[in-house]
Amino acid sequence: MIKITHHKRYENIKKERKEKKREIEFDYTSNDYGIVIETNYQKAYVLKDNKINEVTLAKKFNYVINKIVFPGDKVIIDNNEIIGIIERTNILSRDKVDGTKLKAIGTNKIVATNIDLAVIVVAVNDPPVHPKFIDRYIILLENSNIPFIICFNKYDLVTEKEQKIIDFYGELGYEVVKTSTKTKEGLNDLKERLLNKTCILVGNSGVGKSSLTNYLLDDDVIRTNSVSDKSKRGCHTTTTSKYYLWQDNSGIIDTPGIRSLDLKKFKIEDIQDYFKEFRPYNNLCKYHNCLHYDEPENTCAIKQEVKKNISQERYESYCKIISEIKRK
Repeated sequence: MIKITHHKRYENIKKERKEKKREIEFDYTSNDYGIVIETNYQKAYVLKDNKINEVTLAKKFNYVINKIVFPGDKVIIDNNEIIGIIERTNILSRDKVDGTKLKAIGTNKIVATNIDLAVIVVAVNDPPVHPKFIDRYIILLENSNIPFIICFNKYDLVTEKEQKIIDFYGELGYEVVKTSTKTKEGLNDLKERLLNKTCILVGNSGVGKSSLTNYLLDDDVIRTNSVSDKSKRGCHTTTTSKYYLWQDNSGIIDTPGIRSLDLKKFKIEDIQDYFKEFRPYNNLCKYHNCLHYDEPENTCAIKQEVKKNISQERYESYCKIISEIKRK
């Protein structure tokens, strides 16, 4: 007979309790749920039956609330307590994700959950457009299994240089929209694209995410940054992710921005898969494990296609990510 020491027995008990909490948290199915619109350390605000409910987390979970529920989460509430979380369809995280993380707890890297469509907002100018940031957002969203479109905002400032960038991403097969809150160009098309979906706008500061969000909002919208029973509105400050309902079945999650697009936790060999124009040539290299980085050009099919069927700028974007992962 193998004698289990007190320490091992204690560790087994802790593991069982942890797994039990995980099962309790996600073992719910229901059509009667509310949507988390905002969280802080101790409370969450849940939109249910067109009312905002200020709730806490059921004590049995024993976690800080903003590390277990996030804007977009569908939750079951009872007596102003969250008693269950319906399993997520996807998450947007500042970190690399996988299927198991859809049930993860105790993390503060999640930005939002259950997203139907993401909008990568890029300013055509002011600030200048940076294609390398677009590439990184594409990788984060594809890794999270979130459909997306690229919105080139401030289109009234476009020049021939920026138009070439816009055309390039369209030619790669990405869905592109062009908007201007100044001239109103493209705004109705964007609105139609976001109808009946939970959407999230991502992008750097100053690109116009808040201006586009404000365009969608009308007098009947529930503004979640200041929870008031009377007006349900307040001054806008985006310091945490917040969910806005702008039409029936149409929600938008405003985020403070993903300040760091760090891809160092990705597997280095996986990065090439996110550059769709590489795919026809990935298997044509002399060596099956070619990274298309520091290998000789005569052995690398990708390098041979640069300036032909692969743009120099996109290849440089790829190499920058590879170099960062190598330095980690």
